[in-house]
Amino acid sequence: MSSASRPYRTRRPRTEAPYAAAWREYRWRVTCAYLLLALWIVALVTLAVRFRTWILLVMFPAPLKALCLKGFRCPRCSQRFGVSEELGWWHAGRVRSCLHCGLERGAPADPEG
Repeated sequence: MSSASRPYRTRRPRTEAPYAAAWREYRWRVTCAYLLLALWIVALVTLAVRFRTWILLVMFPAPLKALCLKGFRCPRCSQRFGVSEELGWWHAGRVRSCLHCGLERGAPADPEG
């Protein structure tokens, strides 16, 4: 049994389409945004309990999801998916289609291709 021919653990090559890979990255960014939101809320509750001032809970972290998604590039046009010069990045978490080419969020393949 020769282990010299192949390593113990090898990565399987991904045969995933570029669109599928891009939307997988999008889902990962959304998951990170929600985890960051949960950590932010836990930190605010901890600070509120520690300093006995519940006014800290009013500071709701609305732009956290937008911050996580502002770097996502559209698989079709390679522009920032939810960021434009008119709107900025603030609404990046709420857009349903690319602000530049109109590609719907989660589209399985290029409709023009």
